[in-house]
Amino acid sequence: MVEVINDYMNFLIARGLSKLTIKTYRSDLDQLFNFLAEQLGYNSIDIVTRTTMRLFIAWLNQNKLSNRSISRKISTTKEFFKFCVRYHHIDEDPTKKLIHPKFSTKLPKVFTIKEMFDLLKIPDLSTKFGLRDQAILEILYSSGLRISEVVNITFADLDLDSQILTVHGKGSKDRRVPIGRLAIIAISKYLMIRHKFVKEDSKFIFLTKFGKPFSTNSLREVLNKYIKKFAKTEGYTVHSIRHSFATHMLEQGAHLSTVQKILGHENPTTTQIYTQLSIVYQREAIRKYHPINHSERDQFKLAFYN
Repeated sequence: MVEVINDYMNFLIARGLSKLTIKTYRSDLDQLFNFLAEQLGYNSIDIVTRTTMRLFIAWLNQNKLSNRSISRKISTTKEFFKFCVRYHHIDEDPTKKLIHPKFSTKLPKVFTIKEMFDLLKIPDLSTKFGLRDQAILEILYSSGLRISEVVNITFADLDLDSQILTVHGKGSKDRRVPIGRLAIIAISKYLMIRHKFVKEDSKFIFLTKFGKPFSTNSLREVLNKYIKKFAKTEGYTVHSIRHSFATHMLEQGAHLSTVQKILGHENPTTTQIYTQLSIVYQREAIRKYHPINHSERDQFKLAFYN
């Protein structure tokens, strides 16, 4: 069984999946095969049946895994056994009729447009750190980037004249996205003082106080200080800026497929969650601002009917 898993991991690497995704797949499959070996005494995948897989799901339930986690593990095993059938490790897919458990989709936290604009004003522009941090916040919101994508921006990726950025996304997949006017202004101001960070030559745009390229975690730590100062409730993170970008784009009339391409989502269903967010915020706007919900309107109705 171990050999087959290793073959599958090599297959995923060849497909260009990220290290984190491959690590998650490996963890899920190790859990499955530990169950098969320790609970059922199996040492080969060709004797795994649909009943076996149902026993595995029941065992996950007994171990109090959430439905979301179980659903992900089902997806992992389905992809794995498709691979096994395709490459003749087994004759029949034992996961073919497995049903995903239902779970509620938790909508991500997003800032309103006004809140987002206020957040972008927080950095102290009288300091080199404030200029750098505003440039980072601006490009995060302007182009809907992941924080891991920001740390990898190089001079070769950035074309300020054409207002285009080449983004190195998940699974080594590149995409070209537009950069907004305010982001270009902020980046240009930062580039004028970038030499104050430089300790040695670096192709990366954004540098730490030590003149080194940011890691994802180190940049998250810097930006979380702004989020914590600003967010009124818990649950907001740096990734909320990306969520806000997508939601605001849809609220302003952008097509779903356009937002999908900018975000770098392979599957449109991943982007569709933002249509739900957009509706949630539109509903809240109607509740707050539509005259039918105002006391003055209610008083008018009372006066009219009396």
